[in-house]
Amino acid sequence: MKRLCLLVVVLAILACGKRGDPKPPVPMIPQATNDLLVTQRGPRIVLAWSYPSVTTAGKKLGPIKGVTVYRYSEPLPVPQGGRDPNAILPGDTDPTKPRAISDFSKVPQLTAGQFNKLKTKVDSIEGASLPAATNGAKLTFEDNPPFETSDKRPVRLTYGVVTEGESATGGMSNLAFIIPLMPPSAPADLKAEPKPEGVALSWAKSGSGEPIGYNVYRTPVGESFNELSMPVNPAPVAKTDYLDVPPYGNFEYRVTAVAMAGPPRIESEISPAVTATFKDLQPPPAPTGLTALIETGAVRLVWDPVDVPDLRGYLVFRNEAGQKELFLSKDTIPQTTFTDISIQPGVEYTYDVVAVDKSWNYSAHAKTKPVIVPKTP
Repeated sequence: MKRLCLLVVVLAILACGKRGDPKPPVPMIPQATNDLLVTQRGPRIVLAWSYPSVTTAGKKLGPIKGVTVYRYSEPLPVPQGGRDPNAILPGDTDPTKPRAISDFSKVPQLTAGQFNKLKTKVDSIEGASLPAATNGAKLTFEDNPPFETSDKRPVRLTYGVVTEGESATGGMSNLAFIIPLMPPSAPADLKAEPKPEGVALSWAKSGSGEPIGYNVYRTPVGESFNELSMPVNPAPVAKTDYLDVPPYGNFEYRVTAVAMAGPPRIESEISPAVTATFKDLQPPPAPTGLTALIETGAVRLVWDPVDVPDLRGYLVFRNEAGQKELFLSKDTIPQTTFTDISIQPGVEYTYDVVAVDKSWNYSAHAKTKPVIVPKTP
């Protein structure tokens, strides 16, 4: 009995050390893209989506073999017989929207299942080409499909992308829709003039098409322009001028004519860029309460502080009758008082004080009344 128990224990120990059957590695399936966006820029359709970086299990995705772009071009259905194709009856569509978009308003968008059956491959961005297609944290792709059928009917374009990892292929992305329009021409003759209150932009009206307004884009000099960025104006600009108030610095400006504010956005091509340097051109207010106090052998000036966040300090000037203005403080002083000990008794003086900001903008002059330090008997 003891031998039997010992044998059972030994077998149990040996069983615990036995390795199980090897398991295949978990496939690194790329997570499907869920933020695919589409815009129209002139004759180009521009797609953008986040660079694939995680798997369906939430792990970091390794190298990518490529991304495939799919499209389906859906023509507007032929109007029913007996209807004037150019007539819009009450309840049909919204006449305030572009005609192509209004016509498609009652045509249901494709479902994911329908798209998978109807899609065609547009192109693939192979792994070696991914860096060139990267714009910041986004991948971008440009397409140039026909904007209408052979019989001049508008089309609705539906796009999807699929990421292929090293060992597995991800699912279809969200679907992005756009009804392209014949775009207006890009604005011309863009000008940018820095002013104290901001950068004043102006341009010529778009030469073709009927834009609903214009979009203004600003890029720091030295940065590449990202045409997928948001314009600085919150809504299309109705006029052909705009005042931008950027932070201080050097900027490039571009303008587009807008056919539809979106989403999706439909705009003209981008105007040529112009540069502008916006710096502080607004002088601080002049000091107030300036008073000249006569003391023994000196004149003491006092004034109220100027309350601006970028104040550098104050400069003091002395004016002697019949002579040029003399500069008393060689550099700005931070305090709101100054004592002139270089006066000549019996000579009439007036004093000026100006406030100076950190961009060396001078305020208007604050002036004292004439003062004379009497001669001692």
